Amino acid sequence: MIKHVPFKFFVYSILISLVFACKNDTKIVENKYEIGADTINFQWQKLKQGGITINHGAILIPVTLEGIDKTFKMQLDLGINHNVIYGDTLAAITSAYPELQNNIQHRDGYEVFYNRIQFSNHQLAKEDSLLVRENFGKSENLKDFDIIGTLGANEIKNKILLIDFRSQQLVITNKLEDWEEDTFSFTPLSFKNNQLYLDLIAAGNKHAFVYSTQASLFPLATIDANLFKNITEAKNSETKQLKSWGEEISFAGSDITTKIRIANVNLPINNKKAFFTDAKKVSEVLKTENIKGVIGSDLFMNNTIMIDLVNNRFGIK
Repeated sequence: MIKHVPFKFFVYSILISLVFACKNDTKIVENKYEIGADTINFQWQKLKQGGITINHGAILIPVTLEGIDKTFKMQLDLGINHNVIYGDTLAAITSAYPELQNNIQHRDGYEVFYNRIQFSNHQLAKEDSLLVRENFGKSENLKDFDIIGTLGANEIKNKILLIDFRSQQLVITNKLEDWEEDTFSFTPLSFKNNQLYLDLIAAGNKHAFVYSTQASLFPLATIDANLFKNITEAKNSETKQLKSWGEEISFAGSDITTKIRIANVNLPINNKKAFFTDAKKVSEVLKTENIKGVIGSDLFMNNTIMIDLVNNRFGIK
């Protein structure tokens, strides 16, 4: 689809894929932060990897496309930098709505489908161009499927994304009120290589991690053997073999027993496992960026988080 994608992007994807506007009406109720009514409700998509079911596999956002009387869903994936529509799915859409063929433009080696995306709160998506991922998606009758593609990090650049995991609601906004900011604890956030980088505090030290909104098979995966040893205990250990790029990658997992936190907020560790891998391709590239590993959304199920790409910070409460 797009040629000459950097090698680093694919190596990040090995670990990440394996482990893993209307103003909002936010308010405080009984001293508790609560995302208000003018929000986007999302659903979880269950996924399977290596024979394992991932309950919190992907965030699905309801959307409508201009000219089509049907609600679809798109996966939120901040690991890519553009919106995507699946090619086989687009073929089914244009078969039912032939006039939309005119919205497809051919580029050098790929296609782009132009259409306005609207969220369930009537907020329009930032971008109206969707790259076509060929030979992917459902090609059945339009009424038989609802997932049509992916929303990328381009949708929240220079914006603020709030995700309330308990209520399964999110908000994309430009600015928060002072009192809203005061309800969160913050740590610096950087966004590069289409990944979110933040500090995780574990075993008394700060460690740079990537936060992935993609499928999180593991709550926490690391390439740092000492960190893994310091935050886990040997009992209830397990090993998982997962295949990527034609090779088996081994992950050793044990229960997390030491407190881990982001900023001043402790993350839930009961019945959570951390996993370690020393796979060469993964380790070499992450070490060049001084990254210790990846955390997934499974650690935030009791929290509301803020991905603030206006002020470059990550908030949690």
